[in-house]
Parts: sequence; structure tokens; C-alpha cells
Amino acid sequence: MLMERELEKVNAFYLQKEAELKLRLKTLLDKKKVTQSRSETTSKVSATFITLEEGFQQFGNDLNKLQSRTKELYLSRAVEVQPCFNRDVISELSDQATTSLLELGAWAEGEKINYEGRGHVLIGQPIGTDENDTDSQFLEAVVSGNEASLRDWVSRLKESQDARGRITRTFLAAIPDAPEDSLTGLLNTGLVNIHSEDEINERNCLHEVAISGRAFVLRIGLERGVDLERADVYGRIPLHYACMHGRVDMVRTLVTANPATINMMDHDNFTPLIHAIVHHKLECVEQLLSYNARIDPSSESDHIPLNLACQHGSISIVELLLQKHAKILPDAEGLFPQHLVARSGRTPDLLLMLRNYGADLDEVDRLNQWTPIFHAASEGHVDILKTLLGSKASVDILDEKDLSAMYYAAWEGHLACMRLLAAHGGSPGTARSPVAIKPLSSVRTSGAPEPMSIDSDGIPILSLPPPIIPLRRYGHNFLDTKIFVQISFEEAGSEAIVFYHDSKYPAARLTISSKLSDLIPRNVLLPIQEDTRIISFQIDNLESFAIDFDIFPTFGSKVIAKTVALPNLFRAATSSSGQCCLPLFDPRLRAIGQINFNFQVIKPFQGDPLEITHFATYWKATSQFDSHPNALITGSSLSGEYVRLFVQLTSDLVPVLYSRWTVSYGDIEFPVNRLTYDQFSKVGSVNQSRNKVLTQLREAVKKQDSASLHRTLAKSFISLQEALEFLPAAVHIDLQVLYPTAADERARGLGPVPSVNDYGDAVLKDVFDHVRALKEKSPDFMRSIMFSAFNTDMCTALNWKQPNCKEEGMATADVSTLQSSGRYSTSVKEAVRTAQSNNFMGLICCSRLLDMVPALVGSIKVAGLVLVTDTSGDSTYTTGSAFQRIQEGIDGTVRDNGVLKFNETIDM
Repeated sequence: MLMERELEKVNAFYLQKEAELKLRLKTLLDKKKVTQSRSETTSKVSATFITLEEGFQQFGNDLNKLQSRTKELYLSRAVEVQPCFNRDVISELSDQATTSLLELGAWAEGEKINYEGRGHVLIGQPIGTDENDTDSQFLEAVVSGNEASLRDWVSRLKESQDARGRITRTFLAAIPDAPEDSLTGLLNTGLVNIHSEDEINERNCLHEVAISGRAFVLRIGLERGVDLERADVYGRIPLHYACMHGRVDMVRTLVTANPATINMMDHDNFTPLIHAIVHHKLECVEQLLSYNARIDPSSESDHIPLNLACQHGSISIVELLLQKHAKILPDAEGLFPQHLVARSGRTPDLLLMLRNYGADLDEVDRLNQWTPIFHAASEGHVDILKTLLGSKASVDILDEKDLSAMYYAAWEGHLACMRLLAAHGGSPGTARSPVAIKPLSSVRTSGAPEPMSIDSDGIPILSLPPPIIPLRRYGHNFLDTKIFVQISFEEAGSEAIVFYHDSKYPAARLTISSKLSDLIPRNVLLPIQEDTRIISFQIDNLESFAIDFDIFPTFGSKVIAKTVALPNLFRAATSSSGQCCLPLFDPRLRAIGQINFNFQVIKPFQGDPLEITHFATYWKATSQFDSHPNALITGSSLSGEYVRLFVQLTSDLVPVLYSRWTVSYGDIEFPVNRLTYDQFSKVGSVNQSRNKVLTQLREAVKKQDSASLHRTLAKSFISLQEALEFLPAAVHIDLQVLYPTAADERARGLGPVPSVNDYGDAVLKDVFDHVRALKEKSPDFMRSIMFSAFNTDMCTALNWKQPNCKEEGMATADVSTLQSSGRYSTSVKEAVRTAQSNNFMGLICCSRLLDMVPALVGSIKVAGLVLVTDTSGDSTYTTGSAFQRIQEGIDGTVRDNGVLKFNETIDM
């Protein structure tokens, strides 16, 4: 019975909303048809066009809010909102609103276009404004202030059947811009209904006055008794607009005229005080508080003025509210004012002010049991963190997952915050069990609701599943004949898609597809969230591959913007990656925005690959239906010691062993990639003879000294091919491929560097040739080879080009001084996401990071990754004790002597 009652409540709510929205849309469509029937064109400055456009835009906003409300009701009541108002209804209404907006824009620019059918039909292109559009011309006469012209227009319109209505509409539209004499002249005609409202936005003259600031019209409206409590289509009264626009004198006048309006709410539950706060109108706040505006919520759905002022960083407003004894309360998300200050990162002094008025800086929120220090650390707000630590806020508190602020700073890659916490004895948290961490961006921002925002979780029905990829038990998925194309919005972030007029397209979704290839389209809700910032395709060829970007309303099917990335972008011979910025065009081919992304193209190995049936791959179970909850990599696949070899290419694409970007010749440093192999060898012969190098290598092999092999090979100046031929088959190898990032190229002058495809192919060719030769000599015994790299592009390329060897990505969240080049810092979260999305075997993390935050081990392991700790450069680890000291959950260690050692059995 209880469930039935809940369903009845939900369905009643949606039946009401459906009726209201359909009535509003019908009114807008009828008004549009009347406007179009009166003349061939309309003007963008006409009152009718402005109100119609605003009406359709607000209608789209309300549809978006309704879908968000649908999700809230489902989550809170655990019932599916069914039978009446569903996605199809919302989509139909959205399409009609979008079509009307497109037609209106075209109509106002002289193009009579009908979008009702497939595509659009151009009916005609009259030039200029039709002479019969009298309303627009009359409005222009009023705004210009030409008295003679105005009198002439009034005398002509008096004879029309709808003279009173037309002059009243013009009066309302002219309030913002017309001279006082023109407005007075209209009022003196006796044909202006001062109580009238606009048919679309439902605003009367007092609404327009509060927006525009025309004080004399306010005086006339009050004298003639215009309703001060009349709400427009947004639920706002004139006092709301006066506060939004900072009309201090009007605020005083309106509140004095009707004190009952001071706490009235609009459809967003915003009171006049809330509007004044979020628009930073300090003097309006002072006025409202002097009239005893309510500062504490009266119900759970009310917004809290103090919390919003803290979120917006308004010190003066916060002080005013605290002086009025505002209570320190949690908002609907469970966050107190001090949490909002810490999360927003604005104005650290607010924390001290709140503390002085009784706020507890160690207060835990109701969301994750986080104190303000957690929010500051996870968002990387160093100044906020300094203020909290200076105020003796505790660094040892753990949240509901038994994790510390130090953990979140490390997970997000905020090194400065980590150092601050460590200097104050920050707790490492617990490493008891793996914890899956959701991206913090999925948490909705507290405080003022954003009508134009989309719930970051997205709407499930709009999400398409990723392409079905066959599960493999041996090795990993690789490119046989396909080409891998990856589109990334990571670097662009919130600027990935920009509309030149933000308010015009409040809620949208991006569809990424390729009409020239048989690919499954991908739907992405805007703004783009962290878990949808990387899109991958596997295609047959680049000659005909193009990517179409189409933007739709969130719940509609009418395109509002589109663009295309042409084949020549992806098939550039000299580069496998790059950045791109494309214009977004509306259906009339006007540029209305832009889209920014990075791309990477990985081609199959251009050589003779190893045959999977002849050469064993490593063992990695990827089936979801395994009877065992964990996948184990057997000792025969990944165990023992691996000698690390640093590999990079010379200018003639010969893989050589060298651990730094540059070699010294006299007093000059030369980039290795600028030298030919012969030049590189000659530089090496100056330092030491080749015979001496070979002698040292033979001694190291004889002693089975892996550390000595690493040291000798690192400065041997020999090619990868020679090293592989020389090393006995029993020596396992970790090939660390040095490939500079774009930042390295610019900072060190290393360019031009071969594309990641050419680079990877050159290394793989030598490895594959060596493996085949070794197979002929010793059919029953093969050496294990794994690849590692700090550059994620290189890791991705090596991973997709072959199925036989293991790839380990590098994640360092601590800067250390080592003799190898190519290291850079990244967040653990970013490293884990990259490794998962590209199916890497695992990560190599700095040992100091894992010592500081042991809980990171569980989070990495729960992602199904092998975890290796790098102890090189860490003086607390000795060569003899390093492996014995590794904590539970870590699968191997890289020692300072250049040897990587794995456990016998690895739990993934």
C-alpha cells in the first residue's frame, strides 16, 4: 500500500507538470504562428521576438529541471517514474521548442525556413524588414524619442482594432530604452493598460522597471496599484529582479510598499536575499537585512543564505549575516559553510571569520564525513589548506572509508597539499582493504542550483554501451589490421565545448559518430565529465575516416550544432597525435561555438609481427564470469628479476641504450634523437672503448649480477639489437622506452621527434627479430620481456601494437632526482584511469608515495592492476632489504640498482 501511495504521488506530480508544460508550449507556438502570419520577417529588437526567444529558452530549461527531478524522485522513493510523463514526451516537447528557436532566429534575419520536415526547407529570402511590420517600426519610433513620429504612429494605430493591446505591448517593450517623454506620451494616450502582462514571460511593468531601473515608471505603477506580488513565468516578483540587478533604491521602495514580499520565493526557491547574495549585491543585502529578511531556512528545501555567501566568497556579506546571528547549518548536500569555503577555494579569510563566530573547522560533513581539510586537499586549494593548518585543524581524522586527507591529495595529484599535510604530521589513513574511489567531479556542487547545468551522473537512458570487445585470456587486445583512434577532452576540460552565447543552449548532449565508418555512436552529456572525456574507435583505414560531432538538446533529437573532423586531420604522415579546434555550426551554417580536443592515432605494427600461436603470451584472465573473484598471473608468466634497459631512438630510427635525453661531447650537450647511430657510437667511443664495455658485460653475465648489467648497459652506447643478442636468454628484460612529451620537446629542444607509431615500430622490430632468432636457437626456452614508459602515448602504442609483451605504465606523484630522463608527475587517479582504459598490465609508483599513503595500494589493486613500487632514489631502502620491506598488495619492486623483481604469484 505504501508503494502504491508513493506511485500515486509521483504520477500526480508528473500529470500536473505535463499539463502545465504542454499548455505553455501551445501558448508559445500559437504566439509564434501569429507573429509569422503578420509579416514576412520580424526584427531581433522587437518585443515579440525577444519574449518569444526567451520563452522557448526557459521552456528548455524547465524540461531539463524536470528530468533532474525525475531522478531525485526515483532515488528518494525507489520507484520508477512511469506511466505518464516519460522520455518520449520530454523529447517531443524539446524538439518542438528547439525547432521553434531555429525558425525564429532565421525569421529575424530574413530567412523564412521551415524545420518541421527532415532537414530544413528554405521558403524565401526577403531582404530587409517588411513594411507591414508596424509593431517593430512603432517600437523603434518610441525608442528613438522622435515626438512627431511618435504622434503620427499613435494616430495611425488608434484606428486599428487592437490599438489598446498593441500600444500596451510596445509600452512594456520600450521601458528599458525609451526616453521618459516617449513613455509619458504613450501613457497620456489612455490606451496603455498599466496592469497588463506580457503573454509569454508574464511580466508586468514593475518587472521591467526592476530590470531596467526606470524609477519614474515605478512611481507611476505604484500610484496606479500594479500588483507587487505578481510572479512571472520564472516565479519572480519585481523585488527579485531589483535585488538581482542591484537597484538599492527600488528595493527600499518595493519592500516599503509591500513588506510581505520580502521572503517570497521563485521557482528555484530563491528569495530576494538569495538573489542579492549570488549576484554579489552588498547594498541590497544590507537593505533587506535592515527590513528583517529571513536569514535561516524555514524548511529543508530552502537555500541557506550564509552557505551561499560562503560558496561565492563574499566576505562582506558573510560578515553581515553572521552579525545578524545566522545559524551555521548544513545545506541539502550535508555541507556546512566551512566545507563550502574549503571546496570552492575562495577567500581563506572566510574560514577565520567563521571560526570566530563559532564554526568548528574540524566539523565533518553529512556527505562523506569529510572535514574542511579533506575538501581543500582533494581540490588542491593550497591557501585554504594553509589557513586550516594554521588554525590547528586536525590532519588525523579519517572519513567514512577510513581514508585521510593525505590520501585524497595523493589520489588527485596535488603535491603541494601533500607536502603541507606531511609537514604537519598528516595521517596516511588505512590500507586495510581496497577502496574504489569515485571521481570527485561527480559530486554535485552545493548551494545555488544552476538551471543550465546537467547532473554529472547523466541520464542512463541516454548512454550507449561501449563497443563489444571479445574477452581474451592470454595477453591483451591488440591491433591486427585495425587502426586505433582516440579522442580526448582531458586537457581542454570545461573548455572542451564552448558556445559563444552560453545562455542560448543551456543543456545539451554531444553525439560522436562517423558516417563513413561502421561505428557505434557515443553519447556524452555536457558539460563533459571525467569518465567520458576519452572516446576510442577502431577503424579499417584512415583514408575515409571522419568524425562527426553533433550537439542535441539533452532530451531532443533536433541538431542545434554540428561540425566534422576530416580525414586529413588523422592521416598526417609526420604525426600520430595533435590538438584540434573546430567551429560549431548551427543548421544555418553560422558559427555559434567551438569544440577542442586532442587526438591520437595508433596503427598496427608495420613489420613482421610475432605469431600468437608460436610465441607464448603472458597470462591474464579478463573474463567477468570467472569462478574466482581475483585473477592471478602465474609465476611462469611474470616473476623473477628483470634488468631495466633505457631505450630511445637516434635520428635514423635505430633503438639505442642510453638513459638521458642528451649526450656530452666536450662541453656541448647533444640530444640523442638528433644524432645518427654512427655519430652516437663515435661519441660513446670517446668515453670508453667498445672492448672494455663488452668485457664488463661478460663479467656481469658470468657473475649473474643483474645490477652490474644494468649499470654497464646504461652507459654502453650500443644498440638495442646488440644488447639483446649479447644477453643470455635467462636474463629477463624491462625495456623502458624514453619518449619525450610535448612539454619535454619544447623545454629541452628535443624536436622533431618521430611519431609514436614510427618510434614504437622501430623498438618492436628489434624485439620481434630477436625473439624469432632466439626461438630458433632454443625452442623450449624464451626470455620474458616487458615494456614500461613514463609517456602514456608510448605505453598505449606499445600495448595496442602487440599481444605478447607486458606493458607497465609509470605513475609518479613525487619528484625525485634520478639519472634517467623522461620522468614526470601525474595524479594516481589519472594514471589508474589511463591504465584501465588502455588495458595496461599495471603501474609503477614511487615508493615514497606509497609509504606516505599506504591506502593507495588498495585503490590501485581494486582497479585490476599490477602494482610495482620504485625505490630508486629512496635512501630509506637498501639494496638488500628493499624487497623484504614491500607492504602487502605490492607485486614487485624496482631497486636503485636498476633491477625489477616480481613476486612469484601476483594477485590482481
